[in-house]
Amino acid sequence: KRPRKGEGGDVPPSDGDRLFAQKCQELRGFIRPLAELLEGLRRGRYDRGLSSFQQSVAMDRLQRIIGVLQKPEMGARYLGTLLQVEAMLRLWFPHVAPKPTLDSTPSAAPP
Repeated sequence: KRPRKGEGGDVPPSDGDRLFAQKCQELRGFIRPLAELLEGLRRGRYDRGLSSFQQSVAMDRLQRIIGVLQKPEMGARYLGTLLQVEAMLRLWFPHVAPKPTLDSTPSAAPP
């Protein structure tokens, strides 16, 4: 891991780092439905359909996904994983629209 500005280094973020941060911003809309799913698991909503081991694994994975989406500074190293998670989230929650980022917003308002 190379040090970043503010972490004892002066290496600027790479294009991959910026893309990772942008993707995290776009996918922040999925945090709420993921958190609701996690809360349902914690409250035993899925006790009938899942073993306790499956519930434990699901809770761990959901917590990890939410954690990654909340830490856009993690960088390009995890970009491939984030893109796989994005595909999964879009399948699970097709009703969630991506959050616009500064780079993807139009520069001028339509007439």
